Amino acid sequence: MLKNNRFLPACFIMILSVIIVSCSGTGDSNSNPDPVIPETLYVNIIGTLPHDTSAYTQGFEVHDGILWESTGHYGFSTLRKLNLSDGSIIETYPLPDTLFGEGITIVNEKIYQLTWTSGLVLEWDVLNPVFHVSNTIDTEGWGICSVSSSSVVTSNGTSTLSFREISSFDTFRTVNVNIDGASINLLNELEYAGGYIYANRYYSDYIYRIEPETGNVTALIDASSLLSGSNRINAGALNGIAWDPQREAFLLTGKNWPSVFIVTF
Repeated sequence: MLKNNRFLPACFIMILSVIIVSCSGTGDSNSNPDPVIPETLYVNIIGTLPHDTSAYTQGFEVHDGILWESTGHYGFSTLRKLNLSDGSIIETYPLPDTLFGEGITIVNEKIYQLTWTSGLVLEWDVLNPVFHVSNTIDTEGWGICSVSSSSVVTSNGTSTLSFREISSFDTFRTVNVNIDGASINLLNELEYAGGYIYANRYYSDYIYRIEPETGNVTALIDASSLLSGSNRINAGALNGIAWDPQREAFLLTGKNWPSVFIVTF
């Protein structure tokens, strides 16, 4: 399946990264009455941190001066606690071999980690990272971000973002992410900052800035300049967005990337 294969032919990856596929939403997805044309932004690198190239990055989150990372693959999935100053690994917490780790977010001192196909939502305590299954979702788990102290948004590889109650993970609203009315699928890692949702599109070098209320993409952020030359040989897709409030910058990385990039847009 796409999610578990980073060795797809280069031509296929290029096609996926440029084609906008129209995908139907679910439930009460928005009808998008006011489509907009997004602006194009570029990344400005202001620093880098080393990154473990064995980390198949699925989620990225900064909280109280700590960088948290979720990694995937059956038998290798983890939650990791990283030093925000030098990128070093402080502690690694493995998942059971039967679970494929996905996106993470932190709400009220709890880390919520999605899993890919099991539907399980894992809850970790920030101060004592031992997980238990807190809830389930009725779809694949890809990305997650918190938008308030009581709600989160999740992605599942389609164009639909689901707004969920943190207490139950029940969906209370969905939006269809689009550019000028055309749906954008393969939405993956999510981050919420400054009133917008930021999303990776799987196998794309772009990050999408999304209005939560409408699903309109208001900016295309071109991150293709982050990796070059030999650094791209063993690197997978861009997949990791974390807002660092102290630096007032984003931290970006990808699956098996050698670096974390500290950037502004």
